[in-house]
Amino acid sequence: MIRFKDVSLTRGNKQLLKNFNLRIGKGDKVLLAAQSGSGKTSLLRLILGFSDPDSGKIFFKKNAITPETIQKMRRQMAYLSQDVDFPNGKVREVFQEIFQFATNKHLPYSEEKLREKLTAFDLPETLLDKNTSIISGGERQRLGWILLLLLDRPILLLDEPTSAMDEKQKQRFIDYVIQTRKTVICVSHDPAWQIPEMKIITNFIA
Repeated sequence: MIRFKDVSLTRGNKQLLKNFNLRIGKGDKVLLAAQSGSGKTSLLRLILGFSDPDSGKIFFKKNAITPETIQKMRRQMAYLSQDVDFPNGKVREVFQEIFQFATNKHLPYSEEKLREKLTAFDLPETLLDKNTSIISGGERQRLGWILLLLLDRPILLLDEPTSAMDEKQKQRFIDYVIQTRKTVICVSHDPAWQIPEMKIITNFIA
């Protein structure tokens, strides 16, 4: 589904990826667990087309990721950034806006579905009227997960997706990743993610 072929990337004076090769099949679960500053988030950004490699190619379903193809490819990906960057505004309005985007209009979204997810993830309905700028890190991450589930895209790109959660909430989402048929690429330093179901990558330098 996703393939890195001889990909190299330098940022500043640091070589992050060198002749890096990786094949990720449909339904695979991949954990990027290299040390800090090694290029894990940069690898996600390459898949999303937010940056380009210095050399090599990245393929999605056998098609090279290029400025001409990336928009169509992104429609199949859901990205949860480390800081969960929601637009500024009340939670209910932010979610309404996201599902008005042309790429999401076909999805069966409703505030009732959002309320159901809030309850399932132990979040109060009063959160709907809070501004996204003042909610806690743990609430923000759970809202990010709720958005991923409502978008229901086949590929999940997760950057430290449970770093602000307690053990109960963290395990909920690890269990979800184990059980889902979606393709998952996760960046995390947390040993809780180093489970048999995950293919663990610790080195990006060939």
